[in-house]
Amino acid sequence: MSLLYFIAIPLLASFLTLFLKNYLRYVSVATNSLLLVLAYFAIDSLPITEDISFHSPLAISFVLTKGSAFFMTLFIGISWLFSLYNINQESRKDIFILTNMLLIGTIGLVLSGDIFNIYIFFEISSITAYILTSLNRDAKAYNGAIKYMIIGSIASIFLLIGIMSIYLNIGTLNIITIGERFGYMEHNTQFLVLLSLFIGFGIKAEIFPLNFWAVDIYQSTSSKINALFSAILSKAYIFVFFHIAYLWGVDSKYLLFTAIIGIISFGIAETSSLKSKDTKRVLAYSTLGQLGILFVGFSYGSVAVMSGAIFLVFMHSITKLMLFLSLDILENRFGQTSIEIFKQFKSPFLVVIFTIGFLSLLGLPPFGGFIAKLTILIGLAGLKAYIMMSAILAISLIEAVYLFRLLSFTRDTQPKVKISIPLLQKVILGSIALAIIYFGIFPNTLLDISAKVASSIIGGVHV
Repeated sequence: MSLLYFIAIPLLASFLTLFLKNYLRYVSVATNSLLLVLAYFAIDSLPITEDISFHSPLAISFVLTKGSAFFMTLFIGISWLFSLYNINQESRKDIFILTNMLLIGTIGLVLSGDIFNIYIFFEISSITAYILTSLNRDAKAYNGAIKYMIIGSIASIFLLIGIMSIYLNIGTLNIITIGERFGYMEHNTQFLVLLSLFIGFGIKAEIFPLNFWAVDIYQSTSSKINALFSAILSKAYIFVFFHIAYLWGVDSKYLLFTAIIGIISFGIAETSSLKSKDTKRVLAYSTLGQLGILFVGFSYGSVAVMSGAIFLVFMHSITKLMLFLSLDILENRFGQTSIEIFKQFKSPFLVVIFTIGFLSLLGLPPFGGFIAKLTILIGLAGLKAYIMMSAILAISLIEAVYLFRLLSFTRDTQPKVKISIPLLQKVILGSIALAIIYFGIFPNTLLDISAKVASSIIGGVHV
């Protein structure tokens, strides 16, 4: 099977908007359904390597491994749920095209086997995200989009610096070939390359100290679009960053540095959320915190730890999709997302949804988030990383404070506005909530998949 289908099909579907304007919502569901079917068959043929050109330094190479297959399938699944959620909404050509392009960009990132191609899809994802940020078409949205574009341009510059340094010193852009020669590069050049990649991907992965801009972007963007940013976009950058790190066999001190950065990011994000008065900002800080934990989990080079991080990738993606889409319902009804809206709405269904989502983020049983964090902690215990374990547990207590504060607002006895939710949206949100509970009670299948994915990433070219 050609991996080009995963790029070409959503791209072709975007061009069909000229002829199918009144049926875009159905085309979107059909496109993502087809991609899910193709992903299912592609997984049976792992690994897959496809070279589009053979004699150019700019050769295009796609590689599907257990690691990239997991992330690609997750992204397609999230997009499929997102398109189903919007199927009863009025068709908007711009949203359909842009969400398609975001999916193309993220799939291209995780499939690319050459670093220049990674840069191309890096730019596609970035430009799409800038435009999605501005879709509200008000001053706040435009300011957010401009800020995002400026910060994103800085990330692109550093990534280009890293790519140029590699090509000038190694003469190839294929990431596997780079990995074979990276250890022979001069130490200072290695440092320049790794620093450039950390800044470039670190900005996009929203990690400290490069995430100062992120919360403002989340607040200026609609909750619906934030669901895609939190569930898909940041995860793609994290995968590519660590996939490259392990493939190139970077020094363990570099990975220790990223682990320390991750726990600092977790702590600062959760502490900052305590003073937030807007639900979008609360969920944004929560996302930054969880991304910090992912950096910790991906940095240790241990299958036991990283399998917990992979499990967390899945749980966090579906949980944040559920929470941001639920917040979108409230935002459409009240026109704002202040934490005070939790005192104003009446919907037992949404209260249950938010409760399940918040408790899973906290890592409490019987929810999937508990298994993810527990697996990471057990893995760290096996490595005797007790300081890191203690830090994660201590910071999680801070996280509990603001999430329980939001839940307490729903118990306010003042008169409330009844919220009506379409049946299909209820089914989608309810199904995600049940999945969070299911994987908290029966985690073995997903844990097995997570372990295989972690082995694939750590093993690099050998798996």
